[in-house]
Amino acid sequence: MVTLQEIESAVLQLSPEEKQRLLLRLAQTLRAEGTLPQPRRFSAAEIQGWIEEDERDMEAFRRKA
Repeated sequence: MVTLQEIESAVLQLSPEEKQRLLLRLAQTLRAEGTLPQPRRFSAAEIQGWIEEDERDMEAFRRKA
């Protein structure tokens, strides 16, 4: 049996793309087991509102700098 420490060491040797695939696979497995909630869904209007808020905050930050 492989230990968690051995798995963690092996993960460090993966490429970024392989790490992403592994992370997505683990999330999929946990969701199937009922361990994780389903992904949240956001409307386009909500996302656009967050983007606009972020842009305003960045502009305010730049004016202070």
